[in-house]
Amino acid sequence: MPVTYNDCDLILKKSLFSSLYLSSMKLKTIFSISFIMCMFFLSLLKISAQNTTPFRQIDPSKPTNLYTRLSNNAEYSFLKSGKRLYGYRANFVWASDRQHHSIHVELPLLYATASKKFGLSDIRFRYYWIPYKNYAKKPGAFGLVLDTYIPTGKLEDGLGRGRWIVAPGLSTAFVFGKFSTFPIISYLYSGKVMNIKLSPAGKKSFDGYMIQSICVYKIDKKSYLDCTPIFMKNSYTNAGKDDFVIEGNYLYMVKQNKMQVGCFARRYFHGNVTTVRAAMRLYF
Repeated sequence: MPVTYNDCDLILKKSLFSSLYLSSMKLKTIFSISFIMCMFFLSLLKISAQNTTPFRQIDPSKPTNLYTRLSNNAEYSFLKSGKRLYGYRANFVWASDRQHHSIHVELPLLYATASKKFGLSDIRFRYYWIPYKNYAKKPGAFGLVLDTYIPTGKLEDGLGRGRWIVAPGLSTAFVFGKFSTFPIISYLYSGKVMNIKLSPAGKKSFDGYMIQSICVYKIDKKSYLDCTPIFMKNSYTNAGKDDFVIEGNYLYMVKQNKMQVGCFARRYFHGNVTTVRAAMRLYF
């Protein structure tokens, strides 16, 4: 049967619609990458333009010391059944002049080997309020923390959890010379999974709590190690199953008050997930 002019016109319209649809799907990812790269290069320009004489001594070995910075991370995660998740994670921190408030935003752009999809994973948002800090006393600090994961990553592509996670908590600090520890206790809420393919039982929300303590050993003025054991009670009814997590960092200040490099590792023992990162932090 011969192809008519109307048939050709219909085919062209379908092709154009498909192209526009694919373009709109990629627009969000392209915008995220462009924003992160712009922030990265602007931070490099700002650092190079700064006076070489430091106006203050930055000491990031204590988590209750709050500084404005951009952290660039190359990330690789080993998941269950040999699956992998890897890519780039930007962590931008804004801190107030008196270090009483800070806002942390993490933007992960990852590739999932299981689905062969690349895109934005779950955005992490944290807020710290530290109204009291005096390391000469015990405790040496007190504050509030709000930790949130926003379900921006697609669950079906293996890029996100598909649920909101909110953890408000209390933070304190104990400093003993080169060693210090920063306990945090939080209420843990895991919202309903936003996926129509799951059963109602698989979608339900959980209430629990989380206990952790960031333990830091300061090697010298330029470097330190930290290790954070975390116990997560995902649900009071045990429906969400408990987990134990260990996180560790080694960080070295390459250029005082300006640039820091390091590595990070984390292990979820029940969840059977291991993550490693290489990081470069730029301070403003």
